[in-house]
Amino acid sequence: MMKNNIKGNIIDVITPRNYGIIEIDLSESILDYLWKISNKSKNKKECLKNSLAGNISNSYLVEDENNYFYNEVLEPALKIYCSSSHGHHPIISNPYHRDCFVKEIDNGNNFKFKLGNIWVNYQKKHEFNPMHNHTGVYSFVIWLKIPYDYEDQCKLPQFKGTKKIDLKPGCFEFRYVDMLGYHASKVYFLNKEEHEGKMLLFPSLLNHQVYPFYNTDEERVSMSGNIFFSPPTKNEGLT
Repeated sequence: MMKNNIKGNIIDVITPRNYGIIEIDLSESILDYLWKISNKSKNKKECLKNSLAGNISNSYLVEDENNYFYNEVLEPALKIYCSSSHGHHPIISNPYHRDCFVKEIDNGNNFKFKLGNIWVNYQKKHEFNPMHNHTGVYSFVIWLKIPYDYEDQCKLPQFKGTKKIDLKPGCFEFRYVDMLGYHASKVYFLNKEEHEGKMLLFPSLLNHQVYPFYNTDEERVSMSGNIFFSPPTKNEGLT
C-alpha cells in the first residue's frame, strides 16, 4: 500500500488571479430596444469600418438612447463582475494602461465607468473578424441574429474529413495564454436556438475572433461596445 508522505494538512489549492466572462440572456424588452436602435443606425449609416478590425460588409455606430441599455444591463453586470474579481480590474493590472489612471484614482478602486462607442455588425457569409482586442476596460458582444446552426455548418462538403477539434465554421472564439504558457481558447459553437439574445461581457484586452459561415444569404447581426474608466473630477469627489 502506498504511504501518504504529505506531512500536515493541505490548506488550500491556490488559483492565481484571473479574469472571467459573464454570460447574460437578455430579456425580450431589451432585445426589442436593441433591434430598434440597430435599425436606426442602419438607416443613418454612420460607418465605423475604418476603425474596426472586422472584414465584414457593414458596421454602424449605435446610440444608446438616454443610456437605457447601460443603466438596465451593463451597469448591473459590471457590479457583478467587479464583486467577483475582488476589485482587480484588467486595465489596472496592465502597466501600460495603469499609468493613465494612478494620478486620478486612489489605488485603482475609486472610479466610475462610462460607455464608449456601440456598433452593430452586419456580417454576410464568407466574411470574418480576425483575432483582435478592444480599447477600454470591459467589452461586450451581443448576438441579435444567427442565421445558421453550427452542426449544420459542419456538415457542408468542404469540411468532410476535418478533425472535430478544428471545425469552427461560424464560431466565436476567445484566445489567451494559460499559466503554463500554452495557447488556450474558449469557443462558442453558435446556433440560433441557444445564442440569439445572449450577451458576453469580458475584459477588453482579451483576444477574440469570428469565423466565417456559409450556405445562407441571411446576415448575422451582432452588437458590440466598450466600457471605460471615468475618473471622478475634484468636484464630484470619490465614490
